Amino acid sequence: MNNALAIQSPDFSYITRNFTSHNWMSNLPVLDALSLAELVLPGAHNAGVDKKATYATPGISHWAACQNHSFYYQLTQGARALDLRLEYEIGNNGVGTFWFQHNDFRSSRSLENLIMSVIRFLQENPDEFLILDFHQLNAGNQRFDHQEFNRLLLTHLGDRMIPSSNTSLTLGQLKKASHARRVMVAAQYHPALDATFFCQCIEHLWSGIGTTSVSELNAHITRVMNYPPGRSTPWSLSATSYHVTGGPVNIREHLDQWFDPALDDWILNSSIINADFFETSTLVRHCRTANLIKANANNH
Repeated sequence: MNNALAIQSPDFSYITRNFTSHNWMSNLPVLDALSLAELVLPGAHNAGVDKKATYATPGISHWAACQNHSFYYQLTQGARALDLRLEYEIGNNGVGTFWFQHNDFRSSRSLENLIMSVIRFLQENPDEFLILDFHQLNAGNQRFDHQEFNRLLLTHLGDRMIPSSNTSLTLGQLKKASHARRVMVAAQYHPALDATFFCQCIEHLWSGIGTTSVSELNAHITRVMNYPPGRSTPWSLSATSYHVTGGPVNIREHLDQWFDPALDDWILNSSIINADFFETSTLVRHCRTANLIKANANNH
């Protein structure tokens, strides 16, 4: 652990009294000096697969669910990067739907649910910035319809999407450029996706082990932090553990310790920290403090 950080970092303890998870970015104007790639963002791993959703097969939610509640709840609890994995299905009524899934466990959350949650959240918190990281676009009972996916997002979120050419701007510059564009959308390239608004896919760094133990996860993060990626674009660090019988594991105590900026510089070298059940930990608070440290360094 790097205890020198606790000495070098300014005292932001007074900020804790003003902490509110729903607008933790916009109530700190100093963050306007940072770009999305420079920020440290709390991420919701497999955001579309949560315990409040329903599943086609009874009794599998504990294996599948990586979050406690819906998209809107995750956003109000402070998540600013959503890890999203879709599949496309045409129902018996002939209507196509984009459903969220985790390892082929499909939840009752749909793309429409996500869009409505993002719109509602940004209406209430117009200067928070979000990253929608469409990590998987899979076939269900039909080949994934990229054209329809593109149409739905541009129709309903197009006026809120940050142009891909602007993603390197600071938050302050983005606010000056538009009063509404607060959402970065990333997905793997496809010719049917409008490159004006769809950014390149976000690199995910994970252990490569399907049932990652806490010790294996710690070793993985240690390796990443020895040579962290550059900060030209956001990237996602997998900070998740999975048990073969219990499913996703809540590792809040480890998140609290590993990403405490007073104890180590891991969080300062991170971009998106992709976690399960993130709001049960102090991850959002730690990210907020880390961003204050970075913004303060930029101003000196």
